[in-house]
Parts: sequence; structure tokens; C-alpha cells
Amino acid sequence: MNGITRNQFRTWLLAASGIGLSGYDLFIVSAALSLIQADFHISSPWMVGLFAGAAVLGAVPGAFISGLLADRFGRRKIMYIDIAMLGMTSILCSIAWNPVSLLFFRFFQGVVIGAEYPISATLIAEVMPKLSRGKWVTGAFSFQAVGMIVAAIISTLILFVFQEKSAWRYMMLSCAVPSIILAIFRRNIRESPRWLLRQGRKKEAQEVLTYLLGKEATLQDIQGTQEVLSFKDLFRSYKVETLLTAVPWFLMDIGLYGIGLFTPAILVQSLLPKVPFGADQFLASNFRADASASFADLFLILGFLLNILWVEKWGRIRLQVIGFMGMAIGTSCVALFALHAMSQWMLIGFVFFNLMVNLGPNATTYLLPVEVFPTRLRSTGHGFAASCGKLGATLGVFFLPVAAHTFGLARTMIVMGILSTVGAIVTLLCRIETKGTALK
Repeated sequence: MNGITRNQFRTWLLAASGIGLSGYDLFIVSAALSLIQADFHISSPWMVGLFAGAAVLGAVPGAFISGLLADRFGRRKIMYIDIAMLGMTSILCSIAWNPVSLLFFRFFQGVVIGAEYPISATLIAEVMPKLSRGKWVTGAFSFQAVGMIVAAIISTLILFVFQEKSAWRYMMLSCAVPSIILAIFRRNIRESPRWLLRQGRKKEAQEVLTYLLGKEATLQDIQGTQEVLSFKDLFRSYKVETLLTAVPWFLMDIGLYGIGLFTPAILVQSLLPKVPFGADQFLASNFRADASASFADLFLILGFLLNILWVEKWGRIRLQVIGFMGMAIGTSCVALFALHAMSQWMLIGFVFFNLMVNLGPNATTYLLPVEVFPTRLRSTGHGFAASCGKLGATLGVFFLPVAAHTFGLARTMIVMGILSTVGAIVTLLCRIETKGTALK
């Protein structure tokens, strides 16, 4: 398994699976949204954005709080509680009785989803060897794209079987069983040896390290910095690291979630007939739009595969800059085709955007925080960066449908391209390359 032991791989898989389920649950709403609109008779663009963004908004405090808790109470405990709550919130969303209850449950579910980001990334980084750490962290985060693909496929199948407005309830429920199963397996996951050592629990750290490596190992290799740090140090001793990890993530998620969640809706409006739910073509249009979005989402997987292949060769910073510029090109293509009424070609822009976002910033913004911050601040720093990202995602989800409705799709995509370019500039100004370096 590429230089790692069976127990390291098991730990990685349990962490990565949570990222997959979070991606699944976060993006399943993109397919369910038009059905929710029809079922609850929602017509306002603002309400559409509110429903689509409720979980993303919840991820803002979720990532921040779990980052703090994981640095204080350990990675293992928070990771187990989080995935169990994901199953519970999936059930609650499926039985929502009105728009208000669904909004509340989706927000709470977003808190749980956001919590998964820092704890999974931190645990993986702390148990994997430094020379292949980037590949394994990116590989785990690629499960988000797998979750998105599966969400698109499952939602299409559900819509094919249950050809009715209430099919969105089965979509919301579909994550419950795998979440509960993963929670059972996570009960036996081991704590991070780096965190145990930082707490002064040397004997336990030694035992876990021996378990992970399958042989006696010295704690010297995982000593790291012994600084006494607090949250405020993110803006004092580590302010450049904070800018590098938080600002690009914020800018990237505006486009990733704004475009990603609304790709089916954009395709329905631009490529397919505009018909009410009662018409025969409504479900067929949604079915075809979901299938087109599923095709575009396949390139998210390809982007991650290319990142895994090149992240230890080219480095994090170079890939992040290339990815941001590729995102700008992809959104510019969508704008160009929309401006010239060539809507049948817009899928090309979405495909290129998906490829480049995962080749670069969607993977590297998840990776960099666990490498630039020390053990005492690792989960906190990642949680803060992730919460900034989800704040950007919230803006994208809430305002993209309103902006597209008010100013037009072409102008909205041009703004997305400008934001991506700014992300590349910030990355270059604050660059800290962590390829092949030991954790602090």
C-alpha cells in the first residue's frame, strides 16, 4: 500500500469515508432542490438560495468549533460523535413537515458536515509518512468528489423509481444507513499519537505509534514544536499561514459551491424546456439535467487523480495557482457561451471548471492547513480555514441564483472568474511550500 501499513490504511479509510458521506449529503440537495421547490411551492430566488445554502451556512460554525474541540479533546472522540450525528440529521431532514423545519434540520446537518473537515484532515496528516502525506490527504478529500458522483447517480435512480415531488425525501434519507455503519466502525479508531504526545501521554502515544507502524518506533520522529499556543496565535505568530489557508479557500468555495450546487438548475433553465411540474416533461427535464451534471462531476474525480499524481512532484503552491487560473478559464467559457446564446456548449465550461478546481485549490486548500500549522494549532487552524471556505460557499450558494437572475448568467460567471484570479494572486503572495517537509 505504497509504503504504509495495514493499520495506517484502515485509519485513512475510516477518515476518508466520512469526507465522502459529507460530500454526498452536502451535494444531494442540488438534485433535490427543484423537487423541494415544487413540493413546498417555493418561487422566490432568495428562498431557493436559502434552501440550497442552509447546510453550507451550518458548516461555517461546524468546522470552526470542531477544530477547537479536536485540538482540546482529541481527534478520535469528535470524529465518532460527528458521523453518528450525520446519520441522525439525515433522518430528520427526510421527515421535515414544512419549509421552516427543513431549513432548521439542513442547517444542523451542515454543522455536522463542516465538523468533518478539520478532524479527518488532521488525523490523516498525523498518521501518514511525510513523503507521501500530500497524496493521502488529497486522496481522502477526493472522497468528497466520489460522494458528489454517487449523490448524482443515486438521486437520478430515486427520481427514476419514485416519479413524484416527494422523491426529495428519499434523497435526504439515503445517507442515514451508511453514516450509522461508519459510526460503528469508527468506535475502534485510534487517537493521533502526535496529539497524545502533545498532551504528555507518552506511553499511550508509543502504543498507538507501534500499532500504526506494526513495529517498535521512537517518539522522537513525532516530537514537533512544544510551543504553548492559543487561537490568537493564528493572527500573531502564524498570520501568513492563516492568510494562505483561509483567503484562497474562501474565494475557491464561492465558485465551487455556487456553481456546483446549481449546475443541474442552470442546465434545466438553459438547455432544457421550461415547463411546470405538472407538465409531462418536468421530471424528464430534471432527469436529463441530473444526468448531464453527473457527467460534469466525473471530471471532479479526474482532477483529484491528477492532483494525487502531481502533488508531491509539483508542490502545493504551483498546483493551487494553476487550478485557480483554470477555474477562471472555465467560468469564462460558460460566460462566453451564455453571452452568445450557445447554451448547448456550456457543459464544456462546467467540465473544465470541475477538472481544474480539483486539480488545484479544492485539494490544496484542504491539505495546506494541516501542514503549515503545528500540532497544538493544527485542527484549530484547519477548522478556521474551512469555516472561511464555507462562509465563501454560503455567499456563492445564496447569491449565485439571485445574481444570475438579476444580472444574467454571463456577468455572474465573469465575476466568478475574477475571484478565481484573485485566489491565484493571494496564493503567490503568501506562498509556503510544504512538499516533503516534516510536521511541526
